[in-house]
Amino acid sequence: MTTANRRTSFPFGSSPRLVLLATLTLFLGIPIVALPETKAGPRDPREFFFAQSFGDLPEELAEAREAGKLGLLLFFEQEGCPYCERMLKTILNQPEVQDWYRERFVSIAVDINGDVELTDVDGITLPSKVFAAHRRVTTTPTISFIDLSGAEVHRRVTMVSGVGEFMMMGQYIAEGRYTDTSWKDYAGEHPEVVNSATVQQVVDFRLEAAAAAASGVNLLLAVTREGCRYCALLRREFLAPMVRSGEYVDRVRIREMMMEPDTPVTDFSGQVTTTAKIAARYGVTITPTVLLLDASGNSLGPPITGINNAEMYGFYLDQAISEAAAARPTEQQREE
Repeated sequence: MTTANRRTSFPFGSSPRLVLLATLTLFLGIPIVALPETKAGPRDPREFFFAQSFGDLPEELAEAREAGKLGLLLFFEQEGCPYCERMLKTILNQPEVQDWYRERFVSIAVDINGDVELTDVDGITLPSKVFAAHRRVTTTPTISFIDLSGAEVHRRVTMVSGVGEFMMMGQYIAEGRYTDTSWKDYAGEHPEVVNSATVQQVVDFRLEAAAAAASGVNLLLAVTREGCRYCALLRREFLAPMVRSGEYVDRVRIREMMMEPDTPVTDFSGQVTTTAKIAARYGVTITPTVLLLDASGNSLGPPITGINNAEMYGFYLDQAISEAAAARPTEQQREE
């Protein structure tokens, strides 16, 4: 059930602080000095983004319909997921994101390893870990938009790049463009958002591999080091434009790893190691080095070391991506 918002009325079409200033001026002769507006700081997404839900999706959909909302947003997460944490701490904690989404969606967090029961739109009640499997979710974060009929209309596997892209995703649903336009084409209509995308640093190789496998692509890993001018060239002139174009989403997952400074990272088996040890595992001593890897972390071709010819480098990189795609084991081969 919805309730109307109550708003206190102030004279001058103003706010309490201006009323106070006017009072001081009238009675104490203190002149009014305009105070700068302050931007609201981050807020706890558990309180301000996610709904306090009992996990009954049919009931949530009925209430969403009554409130004039567009549907549900399911945010699949798990403990220890660095990309979930990054979204929670940099995107879902922003007041403008929280206010916009709460007006249009009922957002529910789902722990893919949890035991809390949820009732799906088909009426089946399952523990959240089984619920996630029922919806074929294996990677976190996964964002699923459900319309008022209970149908999933858009799914995003892994985190988004920032507030701009997440808001654009909401607009994609709100405008109904998912019915006739692919997400890739829609993103291409908003270059001001797409052009803000950058190359993400790897935190967890196991999660990156799972996301790449779910998308049916390989992992492109650029091994770099701080202060390396050719690494900066690779990032600025090649990798970042590839990410921004949106043309490589269906071909390869592009990530960067700095071997220096040496930082902790989770490897393909889920063990905590360091970026320097990962680089050593692949015999990388020169930066930049680009590796094409499958979902198990196996190399799919010779590494591209250094940038000997900047004019031809894009061609070599694109050729390596295509050859790695052809060399990637099929699902049947992996099972054998």
